Amino acid sequence: DFRPQKEDPYRIRITAGGNLLTYKGNVSTRTADLSTSKLLWNSVLSTKDAKFMGIDVKSFYLCTRMERYKYMKMPLSIFPDHIKEQYNMEANVHNGYVYLEIRQAIYGLPQGGILANKLLRRRLAPEGYYEVAHTPGLWRHVTRPVQFTLVVDDFGVKYVGKEHADHLIRVLKKHYKLSLDWKGSLYCGITLNWNYDERYLDISMPGYIAKMLKRFKH
Repeated sequence: DFRPQKEDPYRIRITAGGNLLTYKGNVSTRTADLSTSKLLWNSVLSTKDAKFMGIDVKSFYLCTRMERYKYMKMPLSIFPDHIKEQYNMEANVHNGYVYLEIRQAIYGLPQGGILANKLLRRRLAPEGYYEVAHTPGLWRHVTRPVQFTLVVDDFGVKYVGKEHADHLIRVLKKHYKLSLDWKGSLYCGITLNWNYDERYLDISMPGYIAKMLKRFKH
């Protein structure tokens, strides 16, 4: 995949076959939709001295410990020789496969999102941050003028006073590695061009139409 907002935009991920695994608990994760994000952007423009920034949490899912370990197999043939030697894989192969124990979340697990979200709640609650009850993906602080929408690992933050944004950043840095976009120029693949003085925002997705036309041709 190609994610221009990431520090390393070229993405290769190992994934589990989530369709082959069972998880009896709830796997739905409350994330902000586009309407909620747009309402927050309008709130930024209509609030005196408010600004918008983006925070991207690196390896958001991959930092989460599993409640119960899961297992998967991968064909030995896809591993490079130096990896096979490093982990002595030839000694543990069975019918051409090696078997893996999953102790931390990886992409493809149906419970990966909800586990990461629960962990975030536990980490933010003591610092005064909470999710608004009836608006999925919208978070606030009990006293500070900070709000943010959360979509997977992308934080779109409205703040009044940089010191309050810095507080959220310090809290998150205790547990995660972050990438900061103080200009608030990109959120969930949408390019944002802010004009705080005249109180308007231009949003666009450069190259999107060309990308879709290319996909339909194929």
